Amino acid sequence: MFTRKKRPGLANPNSENRPYSSGFKEPVLHRVMASEAVLLLTVMVCTVMVWNNNVNVYGISYFGVIAPTLPIIAIGFLSGSVMLVMAARMFPDAAPYRLVKWTLRIVSVGIVLLLLTPYTVDTFFNWTHMTLGAIIFIVELYTGGVLYFRHLHDRVSKYALAVQFTGGLLAMLSLPNDMLNFMLEGELIFQLGFMILLNHLLRVEPSMASEPLPPQIES
Repeated sequence: MFTRKKRPGLANPNSENRPYSSGFKEPVLHRVMASEAVLLLTVMVCTVMVWNNNVNVYGISYFGVIAPTLPIIAIGFLSGSVMLVMAARMFPDAAPYRLVKWTLRIVSVGIVLLLLTPYTVDTFFNWTHMTLGAIIFIVELYTGGVLYFRHLHDRVSKYALAVQFTGGLLAMLSLPNDMLNFMLEGELIFQLGFMILLNHLLRVEPSMASEPLPPQIES
């Protein structure tokens, strides 16, 4: 079997700088997956309730400006936001978890601010809403890239980052007055790619995965 070297700084299991331990692994993964499930379920329920061309054009944001789905997405996103904050608190303050911790905090605040800035109010709210959405996408894409290129050089993270990038591109090309109308699909694909990356990080030892896999395993 192939073995990969750990970084020198992580050799001592009692070291304060050790970012990963057996007691940290499962609880935080379960907390993160629970928050993901709440957010995805919220979007799925809204999608089943309302599906029209506006969903294709405006994506998830549309559910926050119409009466039938507004209460559902408000409750779901507020609950998901709280759960993301609780999950972020469980991450150690060491790379790469520090970056993930701040990313989850930014996302948790961002999705609440998106609810509070419906794009239908006026031009200012519209641009504020779009700016917040862009910040969330940029932060998640940056974090995904850092996780893959600096810490996770395996096939799972590579494909997950590709899925995330594809979803982001699809959503970008589906902005209002653009060439496509697959905003919801693009947003969900993007988030799915980021979730896979995040969950994969919580299933492996980054100090081990930071070394490229041998060609026999990658093939």
